[in-house]
Amino acid sequence: MLFWEEQFTVSKITLAIFLPKGIGTPIHKDRPTHGIAFYSDCSAIYRFESGEKLTCGSGELIYLPKNSNYTVSRIQETDAEDRGVYAINFTVPVDPLEQNEYAPFVMRIKGEETLRGLFSKAANAWSKKEIGYYEACMSDLYAIVRLMKKEQAEYTPLEKNRAMLKPAMQYINENYTTDNISIAHLADLCKISEPYLRRLFHRTFSVSPAVYIRNLRIKYAKELLLTGEYSVTEAASLSGFNDAAYFSREFKKATGISPKEYK
Repeated sequence: MLFWEEQFTVSKITLAIFLPKGIGTPIHKDRPTHGIAFYSDCSAIYRFESGEKLTCGSGELIYLPKNSNYTVSRIQETDAEDRGVYAINFTVPVDPLEQNEYAPFVMRIKGEETLRGLFSKAANAWSKKEIGYYEACMSDLYAIVRLMKKEQAEYTPLEKNRAMLKPAMQYINENYTTDNISIAHLADLCKISEPYLRRLFHRTFSVSPAVYIRNLRIKYAKELLLTGEYSVTEAASLSGFNDAAYFSREFKKATGISPKEYK
């Protein structure tokens, strides 16, 4: 799953800080939290245990996943007073059935000063610990992630695919719980062939249309089951599965446990 495809929810911010030149740990083992760092008038090279190497330049930010192992070397530092690294570390609520592993990445966002301002506000608020500082930091972090998602949505090469698939996606989102959606109908809506629709879906979402729809239904079924108000059969029917036995098989295939165990 891509970082931008997820609904971003923070369970806790553990630190918001500014690290000037010469400050910071170069070796990181089994990183305890997720983190987003912004480089102000300096750059760094990240070398990950997997062998991947990322360079984060001035005005860019880097996302660092929890449990990652890497070394970091700062390079090309300027004489600017505010040179250094802003960082926000955080944890997210994890569904043990959906252990999504995100990869580290570097990106540049339009409006560098806006981004710098958000990181700076969060670091200052965390340092001063005045009333409401935690909520202020949380607000700044969400604003940063919103900018990241907007940037990706505007410039991703997949955006053309998404535009072509828009009629199909709208139909799926409106009918996945009530209609037996056919691939042929989705292709007709997009005015493309079925094979081409399947290819576009896989390029865009890394799954087939059928699996995408199934995942939507299972996600909704899980929400219903967690309320405690619906039986497995009712959750199956309300989420678009006409056969409770088939629902149970698909649920276990997707999550590793049965709907009853999940409930």
